Amino acid sequence: MFTLTTSTVLARPAVRARAHARRATPIVRANAPTANAANFAPTQRQQTREVAQIAGKAPPPPPPARIITSAQYVTAFSAVMGVYALQMLLVPAKMITDHFNASADQLTQFWIRGSSVAFAGLVYAVQQLDVATGAKIALFASFAVGVLYPWNAKWNLLKNNLSVKYPMHYVPEALMALLSLAGAYCVYL
Repeated sequence: MFTLTTSTVLARPAVRARAHARRATPIVRANAPTANAANFAPTQRQQTREVAQIAGKAPPPPPPARIITSAQYVTAFSAVMGVYALQMLLVPAKMITDHFNASADQLTQFWIRGSSVAFAGLVYAVQQLDVATGAKIALFASFAVGVLYPWNAKWNLLKNNLSVKYPMHYVPEALMALLSLAGAYCVYL
């Protein structure tokens, strides 16, 4: 009834060894250290998790490089308008004689000296505001000053027929143009 053949005798130890191996294999947890050399290398899941954690901690990429920042623009605007405020206050006649073929009378000097308060107040205001709001105000003030003062004198926008003295009058024309362009770049780009 029972016969031993070579295949039965040879197959039984292999079957027993497989069954024993199944029972003897320890259950490996995800982060539990084991003595098996294959388990020393991190698994794909662990690598992905570690990369995601590192990427989450990485700082954001820097903003694109700018020619001039809004803070730098507000500082440049403040410097230019601050110098004009000081000139209006201290040497109002020079504001006329440097830029026009005319003399400065007492009434005109009175108005120029009084305008220095508004220019100085504008400089103080843009320095106290947040940078974005200060840059917007500086842009619009630069453009408005350019239109009402140097560009008006150059192109006779308000029909004043002023006799402009060059090359000195190029200075406010160029300054207001540069401040207006730099402000538009900072605010709109």
